[in-house]
Amino acid sequence: MKKTAENLYPHSATLFRFCKEALGIHYDGNVKVIDQDVGAILGYDPADCSHWKKGKKNIRALSTLRSLAEHLRIDEHLLISIAAGKVSLPEAVFEFKGYGDFNLQEKPLEVLKKEFFKNPSRWQTGDGIKTFEEVFDINRGAIAAIADEILQLGKFAESPIYVPEIFNIFPNINLVITPDLDEPYSVSCEGEGAAMHCTLSCRDEDMKPYIRFLLVKELFKFLCLSQHSLTARLSIAPREVLDVQGNIFAGLMLIPDHLLCKEVDSLDSTLDFVAQLTDTFWVSKALMNSRLRDYLDNMAS
Repeated sequence: MKKTAENLYPHSATLFRFCKEALGIHYDGNVKVIDQDVGAILGYDPADCSHWKKGKKNIRALSTLRSLAEHLRIDEHLLISIAAGKVSLPEAVFEFKGYGDFNLQEKPLEVLKKEFFKNPSRWQTGDGIKTFEEVFDINRGAIAAIADEILQLGKFAESPIYVPEIFNIFPNINLVITPDLDEPYSVSCEGEGAAMHCTLSCRDEDMKPYIRFLLVKELFKFLCLSQHSLTARLSIAPREVLDVQGNIFAGLMLIPDHLLCKEVDSLDSTLDFVAQLTDTFWVSKALMNSRLRDYLDNMAS
C-alpha cells in the first residue's frame, strides 16, 4: 500500500491543533485533552484521528467545519479561515479567547476580593490605606481621556488608525519591522521610570488585527511604567487592573468613539454590520463585538 505523505494538508493539521487547544480552554485546564477527544467531535476512529492530526486528512467540507463550530461554540468563519490557511494557530487561539476583559466583574472580581481581604497589605502602595474599590478602580473615564488626547496629538480623523503613526508620537518607544523575528512581535525595554526606553519589534509590516491590538496595549503599559505625563491621572494599578485598562485603551485607540459613530451612520443595512466595521477599522470580529458592547455600556457616561 502506498504510504500517504506526512503533512500533505498542513492547514488541516493546524485545525486539529486549534481544536485541541480550544477544548483545553473550554475545560479551563481541569481536564487533560487527548487526541481522541478531538477526533471524537467528528466521530473519527483512532486511525482517522491520527491522519487528521498529521495532515494526511483534508478537513474542509463546510458541514464538517460547521459541526466543529457548534461543538466548540465558535464562529464557523474562524474555522474556515484556519482550514484555508488564512489564519495561523497563535492568531486563531487569540481570537477564540477573545480580546480580554473590558471590565472587572463576576468571577474575576470575586477572586480579587477574596485575595484582597486575606492579605490587604499586598495591594497597598504609598501613603494611607486604600479600600478595595480604590485599589481596583478601572477609571475608564481617565483612560478614555488619554486615548482622546493621543488621537488629537496624532490628528487621527479617519479610520483605520495606523499603529506606526501612534508610536511616532512617543520618542521613547520605537516600533521596528524585523522580518527574521521568531515570534510575531517582541518587547525589549531598558531603564526605569521616566528614563525607560522600549523597542517593539514586529515581524510583519502587514500586521494582523490581533498584533495591532497587542502593540497598542503594550504602548499603554509603557506609558504607565515610564510615568508619562499622559497617565499621571491614573494611580499605580495592580497587574489585573492594568491588563483591563490596557484592553480598554487599545479598543478606544483602534476604534475611537467618534469614528465608530461616523462609520455606523454609513453602514449598508443589507449587509453584516460587524463585518463591514471590521473591514473599515482593520480589526477582528471578536474585537469589534467586544468594543461595541463596551461602547453601548458606556455611551451614557
